[in-house]
Amino acid sequence: MGYKTISVIVTDQASDAGALQAALALAEREGAHLDIHCVGIDPARYEPMPAGTAAIVLETGAAEARERAEALEKWVQTTFPLDRPTVATQAVVIPHLGLDTLVSRLSRYSDLVVATKPYGAGRSPVQVGILEAELFGTGAPVLVVPEKAELATKSFDKIVVAWNESSESFAAIRAALPFLKRAVRVDIVMIDPPTHSPERSDPGGAVCLMLARHGVKAEVSILSRTLPRVSEVLARFATEGGANLIVMGAYGHSRFRESLLGGATRDMLEGTSLPLLMAH
Repeated sequence: MGYKTISVIVTDQASDAGALQAALALAEREGAHLDIHCVGIDPARYEPMPAGTAAIVLETGAAEARERAEALEKWVQTTFPLDRPTVATQAVVIPHLGLDTLVSRLSRYSDLVVATKPYGAGRSPVQVGILEAELFGTGAPVLVVPEKAELATKSFDKIVVAWNESSESFAAIRAALPFLKRAVRVDIVMIDPPTHSPERSDPGGAVCLMLARHGVKAEVSILSRTLPRVSEVLARFATEGGANLIVMGAYGHSRFRESLLGGATRDMLEGTSLPLLMAH
């Protein structure tokens, strides 16, 4: 099992350069095919317009989006080493209202999607929308690249796995197996595990046994929530332990709830300085 098809979506030179750099390095390391989708987003809203202006506005928006997509593709082809036959670039125009559906369609056949960290300086709601479309619409794991993109271009030899017995965290573990099997150290981290869980007598034991059968040597760490947010406890453990990848499930709560009240997924996406491998 490995990642044989990797994809990355590029919408902006400044914010997506790191994700593209990481995707190229990962494809080289994995011997995988890489699809680079250079996307221009058509901002037109299909709302009532004065007679005679609708066609002009819509055509202008589509033409500008096409120009942006082609300019991005040219930038990718002239800036990055694409001399390998297993790298393909494509200029794509996506209407703003069809972002979820069309982004999902572009990436659905990938084994792994590489994405830009959606929160921080220079980011926009577009990055959030693209990441959520990839997580919810493809079924593929997403490697989120932080501001220091070079952290995601190297091998992940020390990995922290956030485990809370949920379907999302289990999906992330399955998706991360190619990385986990090559890691030198894997820490299964549980923060205040539920007291009424069927696994309460041996927290993390079953998932460790499953990983051991794949040749993964993992250790379980039970942590208390000593900081206001679960994400802060997890990030501190990973940083102090010298980890270079965090694996976790994404959006155990609804996106709407997390957008209003926050949650571990959004907190990690906002605050982490390490690469994240996420799955839903």
